[in-house]
Amino acid sequence: MLKRVFLGVVSVLALSAVSVHADPKDDIKSAVQKLADSPNYSWSTTIQGGFGRGPQEGKTEKGGYTSLTIQMRDNSFDAIIKGDKAAIKTDSGWKSAAEILAEPVDAGGPPPPEFRAAMVAQNSKTPAGQAQDNLDSLQNIQKTDDGYTADLTADAAKTLLQFGPRRPRPTTSPDGDTGTPPPQFEVSDAKGTLKLAVKDGNLTQIEFHLTGTVSFNGNDRDVDRTVTTDIKDVGTTKVEVPDEAKAKLSS
Repeated sequence: MLKRVFLGVVSVLALSAVSVHADPKDDIKSAVQKLADSPNYSWSTTIQGGFGRGPQEGKTEKGGYTSLTIQMRDNSFDAIIKGDKAAIKTDSGWKSAAEILAEPVDAGGPPPPEFRAAMVAQNSKTPAGQAQDNLDSLQNIQKTDDGYTADLTADAAKTLLQFGPRRPRPTTSPDGDTGTPPPQFEVSDAKGTLKLAVKDGNLTQIEFHLTGTVSFNGNDRDVDRTVTTDIKDVGTTKVEVPDEAKAKLSS
């Protein structure tokens, strides 16, 4: 009898030790992978301190299409993404992101809204994809009542803070010359944290809080941005893709 009691106590202590020493990053990876493996899901993203970028709605199907609604100040754009290609609905109909980014723009002014929407769509990732990209950058992971918090490395925070055109683009000057890219901005003192809400092993919310200094054309601007994404309709989401968008993605 005493032997059975002793063995029972040892088993409980052993299980407790395993639980205490379990790596919280493994739990995070499991929740993120579970979302990535889902057949479909939807999300809504709000951005505070987003330099003109408003809320975003998204839907995705594993191995299929992803749809986005991108808000740029007073402009709203629908986008369809598949693989590394994106199509944007403009006032003149659906265009591929490549077509929009190849159009000449005024070298002296900001890029037009559809250009910025094309950049967002082309560089966009699903919530699961973005979380997976940053898993190796997590530091000081802490368990909370509803999930986890962690610090991001400076490099990861810098990457997430970058916005706008990151490649040379055609421009039009008053004398008709093209091909001169606008100056690029620099990010310094980048810091970031990540909060994940997990319920019953399911990832329900992702929040990035990013701070840093952005320098553009010699002007510094302090940035304090919070990007919050709520996951919903896992397994019941359907992505509707117009034929015109499919044609642009297949060309």
